Amino acid sequence: MQNEKLKIVNCSRITAVDSCQLSGRNRPAYRTGRLEPRCRKKYLTTSLLTVIFAGFFLFIITGFGYAFNETHLDSSILPRGCGECHKSHGARATVMLDLPKNEICLKCHGTIKRGTRGQAKTDILSSVIKSSNHPVLQTSQYHITGESFPEKSPSTQRHVSCYDCHNPHLSTKDNPLSGVRGYSGRGVTINSISNEFQVCYKCHSDSANLPSNAGNIAQEFDTGNASYHPIESAGVNSTVPSLLGSLTTLSIIKCSDCHGNDDKAGPKGVHGSNYDHILKDNYSMQSGSEGPHAYELCYGCHSRGSIIEDESFKSHKKHVLYSNTSCYACHDAHGSPYNENLINFDISIVSTNSTGQLNYMKLSPGKPRCFLNCHVDGVQYDHKITGFEYCVNTNCIPGW
Repeated sequence: MQNEKLKIVNCSRITAVDSCQLSGRNRPAYRTGRLEPRCRKKYLTTSLLTVIFAGFFLFIITGFGYAFNETHLDSSILPRGCGECHKSHGARATVMLDLPKNEICLKCHGTIKRGTRGQAKTDILSSVIKSSNHPVLQTSQYHITGESFPEKSPSTQRHVSCYDCHNPHLSTKDNPLSGVRGYSGRGVTINSISNEFQVCYKCHSDSANLPSNAGNIAQEFDTGNASYHPIESAGVNSTVPSLLGSLTTLSIIKCSDCHGNDDKAGPKGVHGSNYDHILKDNYSMQSGSEGPHAYELCYGCHSRGSIIEDESFKSHKKHVLYSNTSCYACHDAHGSPYNENLINFDISIVSTNSTGQLNYMKLSPGKPRCFLNCHVDGVQYDHKITGFEYCVNTNCIPGW
């Protein structure tokens, strides 16, 4: 018994009776429900110093980085620091969040503005309730912390949350996608993305639960295709006379150059739009009158004058202006695996011609031959060879 007492009061051997470190028969002090006072004092002091050291260490490795990069932990922006989003117990099924995970971001990024420090100026809620949106309000409750993308099972509920595109601890004003895990397509995952498309590919490429009417955009933008919009690398078409401003055939663009908020004065980002497919500008995918608004999206990068004056394709004016044919009838805005100039026909209006052909043939610049039948506004346009001439219905074009 005397030896047992010496074990209890000998602080240098506290581990012999510390229930936090040993278990079962080796916990004599725990059986009494308390530690001897001298040992308790040393134990608490050691624990306090450990907590202080850990906190200081975390501050050193993260605090300065956050403070100088305008993150959610910048005290000049969020005076309560972690307390702006977290609390000691937190909402159920969250990482100690102040509100449920599908509501916490809109606490500061919502429509109601109190004018207090820590509340964002951007109103993301006004975007995600638009007719075309990423459905964070409807599906973010299905998000699981640490989940992997792309989805492996077709039965997995498709969903999107703010956390799929943003890392709240590492995002900055200038780079809201900083620190986000991504996917480059073709089986390559990324711990921290370097290009915007790597975020989009997580859900819109190789996921097993893609909607039946959705394409795999990693395949559509594949640099091995015959043509593609330059998302991953510069395009392959050496001549694009319609390009505006500083754009060249060597330019790289982003998904958000076409997709995003239709309100130019509103918050940026691919949250929602009043145009289909979360497009920033109008893009008429059905036949109809040509005009600056009809193909506003295309005319943001491609000169309308160049298009309708046939600088590239020598029959653009006839198709778009006189026949009311949509750009979408002939072009796939993402890419085409087989044809130059994004040629990928809309099979809802394009079918085989009277000789059973449906193909595109590259010949002299600006004068390709299409062998097909096109149905636009009730009119059939049969493209074929008659005799030795290329003809559309009975209109044969010498030298084409």
